[in-house]
Amino acid sequence: MSALHYPTPPAVSLLTSFLKRGAWKGTLPRIEARADAIPTECAAYAKVCGFAAPDPLPLTWPGVATVGLQLAIMTSPAFPLPVTGIVHTRQRITRRRHLRAGEALSATCVVDGHRVARSGGEFDLVVSVSSAGEVVWEGVTTILTRPIKGHGGEREAVDAPPPTGALVRSTRWRVPADQGRRYAAVSGDYNPIHLYGLTARPFGFKAAIAHGWWTLARALAELDADVPEACTVDARFVAPVTLPGTVTFEARRSPEGIGFEVRGRKVCIVGRVVG
Repeated sequence: MSALHYPTPPAVSLLTSFLKRGAWKGTLPRIEARADAIPTECAAYAKVCGFAAPDPLPLTWPGVATVGLQLAIMTSPAFPLPVTGIVHTRQRITRRRHLRAGEALSATCVVDGHRVARSGGEFDLVVSVSSAGEVVWEGVTTILTRPIKGHGGEREAVDAPPPTGALVRSTRWRVPADQGRRYAAVSGDYNPIHLYGLTARPFGFKAAIAHGWWTLARALAELDADVPEACTVDARFVAPVTLPGTVTFEARRSPEGIGFEVRGRKVCIVGRVVG
């Protein structure tokens, strides 16, 4: 096992990420990165994502605050895959209780192995955030990488179905052209696919696309008052939100929880909150 240890999540430059070239040898080893403290000041982030207040911490903030640990793993010499071309396909979050601004929080991120999917290989970055030795927040970020050969089978079904039940919220978002740049400024994620059409095109996009983390955060911000303190969120990223663009958000309550969907010309995100 390879272990990395930092006082706070490190800042990993995009240049380092893009220059990283992995040598795939058939296995993804266990790599762990740990930070003694993560930031809890997120007022600007909360505003960009639409949360009513930065305290308690927005449900998605710990995932953003620990991105440096995730990138440290993926750019480490022990990680045998390139960082370029990876796709965030799924996000699961479990919150045990509200996290407070100013609270002393530590974090650990682990990757351990992979699995073969239809169009490549998948691996999970598992983040655990602790307070006084107790895990209070967990996130599982599922990544698709194409250097691993896929099994080529039928397209996997999205296992979070469209929302059904009593309507909780229905609205329309107009997402401006600079949304990717605004989110990058508060998250530190300056991936060029999110910034300008010119910088997105070399990566196969006709226009810039919104960060998946922003789209999920914006959806949960719409539901903020309806999300239980202790909850689990499971969301699939189906298609990107093109910038600029207009999308609809809909959430419905059923015995299984609150199902939600973000839709443009296609479904962008489908997910569920259970408490």
